[in-house]
Amino acid sequence: MKKTITCMLLLVAGCMLSTSCKKEYYKDGGLANPVYDGTIYDYLTEKTLYFDSVKHIIDLAGMKDMFVKDTITFFAFTDDAIKAAMDDLNAQRFANQEDSVTLDDIGPEVWKQFISMYILTGKRLASAFPRVQRDNIRAFPGINYIMLNGYILNIGLEYTNYRGVEAVGARIIQLTDVTFDPVDFRKNSYIRVASSDIQPRNGVIHALSYLHTLGFRGAEFRRVALDYLRTKE
Repeated sequence: MKKTITCMLLLVAGCMLSTSCKKEYYKDGGLANPVYDGTIYDYLTEKTLYFDSVKHIIDLAGMKDMFVKDTITFFAFTDDAIKAAMDDLNAQRFANQEDSVTLDDIGPEVWKQFISMYILTGKRLASAFPRVQRDNIRAFPGINYIMLNGYILNIGLEYTNYRGVEAVGARIIQLTDVTFDPVDFRKNSYIRVASSDIQPRNGVIHALSYLHTLGFRGAEFRRVALDYLRTKE
């Protein structure tokens, strides 16, 4: 009997050790099940706290069908990025003694241009991207991807440290605007993904950190939106 109990304890210990050794390397959406029973458009519609304005500008851009029917990877900026962009635009209009504008006043082509910067065709989970390291880009360069509108972003996995051990922690997707300074990678604007591998039926969503400038470059949205508005006024 004593021998049987000892064997059982060893078996339990082994199972616990096996479980503790497993590690989720890719930062996920905090969901027990990353699979979402709906389209990307459905997901954005449901998560109104983060994507209410995002869903609205997708409608304005005439891109709903893509988010319902096409298989895409969407690096989803949040409503915070849109609000910051609109606040910046209206601050400039106020300085020019012009009335403020709303999302609906911005042309579909403008919204489509910026939304398309964050879309890749096909389904690409975090594991599909190679390692990137900003201070050692020659060794770990990520990959430059051509986004839906032709814009080039470098996308890769940042290997974080864990308990003082280098590059064994969580692997976080990082997007970098490499066209700003092609010579020095470290000078380029970048953003990390806050939640990755959310999987609706027609693709995958990687939700960006809320601390993001729409279009990566400060004042870029303002410039494009102002040019559009001047043609309509």
